[in-house]
Amino acid sequence: MTVIRRTLFTLVALVSVCAVVLAALLAWPLPTISQRGLTGDVLLRDVTVVDVESGSLRRRQNLIIRNGEIVWMGPDEVPLQDSLFVVEGAGRYLIPGLWDMHTHTTQHAAQYQHPLFIANGVTGVRDLWGCMSEPDSFFACAQDRRRWNQALDARRGLSPRYVGQSSYQINGGNEVPDGFPEFFKARTPAEARQLVDYYAGVDVDILKPYTELSPQAYLALAQRADELGLSLQGHRPIRVPLETALSVGQRSIEHGRLFLLECFTGADGFRGLPNPLAAYSTELMWRLVDEHDTVRCAALMASMAESSTWWTPTLRTLAMGARAGESDFRNDERLKYVPFLFVQLIWTPDADRKVADNAVAEDVHGALYELAQQTVGQAQSAGVRILAGTDAFDTYVYHGFSLHDELASLVGSGLSPLEALKTATINAAVFSGLEEAYGSIAVGKRADMVLLEADPLLDIRNTGKIAGVFFNGAYFDRTALDDLLAFAEQRAGSIRTNVHILWSAITSPLLRAQFAD
Repeated sequence: MTVIRRTLFTLVALVSVCAVVLAALLAWPLPTISQRGLTGDVLLRDVTVVDVESGSLRRRQNLIIRNGEIVWMGPDEVPLQDSLFVVEGAGRYLIPGLWDMHTHTTQHAAQYQHPLFIANGVTGVRDLWGCMSEPDSFFACAQDRRRWNQALDARRGLSPRYVGQSSYQINGGNEVPDGFPEFFKARTPAEARQLVDYYAGVDVDILKPYTELSPQAYLALAQRADELGLSLQGHRPIRVPLETALSVGQRSIEHGRLFLLECFTGADGFRGLPNPLAAYSTELMWRLVDEHDTVRCAALMASMAESSTWWTPTLRTLAMGARAGESDFRNDERLKYVPFLFVQLIWTPDADRKVADNAVAEDVHGALYELAQQTVGQAQSAGVRILAGTDAFDTYVYHGFSLHDELASLVGSGLSPLEALKTATINAAVFSGLEEAYGSIAVGKRADMVLLEADPLLDIRNTGKIAGVFFNGAYFDRTALDDLLAFAEQRAGSIRTNVHILWSAITSPLLRAQFAD
């Protein structure tokens, strides 16, 4: 008995110590990155400006930037002024700040996501996550993004600009945890209308339809959103034909499977199944490739080009399946910027599943990616308006870094480097209704700009050769950008950060509902 008592006492003591350590780690606030950039008015001298609207290169330009705005630009020499610090641009290229138009951020964004965006010249993002009627411990909510924007405006924080405020995914019910109002399930037209009314009342302007939403609820959602001035931006629900989504004015449709699912000869039959997702097997994936109907696809693309709907292909998500078995892909040096909790618990198992699919289905994910790239090039040629987005947070999609990968994938799909660059600059600004202030480099516009070491119109991968970033009235030189990367690496590898993330995930009812589905 003495031995048993001692063993029990030891176990209780160990559990107590672990509980105390855990409580201490959770109570100890995580650090946040400071502004780090050089503030003040700037003379940028002798730089080549990339005009993303005309495609021209404006050489030997001098720019004066005051309070984060371009107040003068031209080839004339500017006398040195004590009020200006000089940035040398000789031999370098200047592009507008890049925007990632499909990303996901968490409550821990300040730890590694925000620094990675800025270090990669990503100055604006559209975040397509949200919350329901309560704050969440894991997902960034509309109020969090507004708070980050306010801190940015006051120069008290460092984050990209968040464009638009999104709802949570609207999926027909299985995404809604117990205890939330029933209308969030949007199972009926009446519930869908109630949902729109709720989000309109809390200043959310983007409704994100998701894959399993019913056609009836989708139509009610679209009609009520139009009445209240909200827009649908998200998935095309799998039972809703593309023609319907275009006719109701869905503002954007996400992901590279759009024309794969719409253009194969069995599309109508697939949509008509009682549970289409249950039929999405490797056999069906090959049907998407083998039964691809180019005539049908051309007609759909022509209709989309004439509509008000944009497309965000997020090719990085399909590239993951195509490359999941490659050692250099799986051991990417950028993994050091991702919390090891996500890599071990989510990314590795997900990539392993893709490897298994390819092993039994003759590289089906590679075939899907190749076909998706073809459809992107064809859609661009047809006049479909395209936005660059990465779906950052998805498996092997890196915040900040992957936007450069996405631009390269767009060029690999047939876009010119200029066309690809537009998707992350002027296209994004026009889509967001902010082209008067952002998206190109001109006097009177905000000076959110990226200074490159090489010409991106010769090779789009030159967008990743960053010498400096002008953002929000500050200049981040290469040393400051490297400091941001070092901070993100340290925080991603920190046990304390990962404990905070784990706890926020466990206590998030929204995340628990996703995993239960």
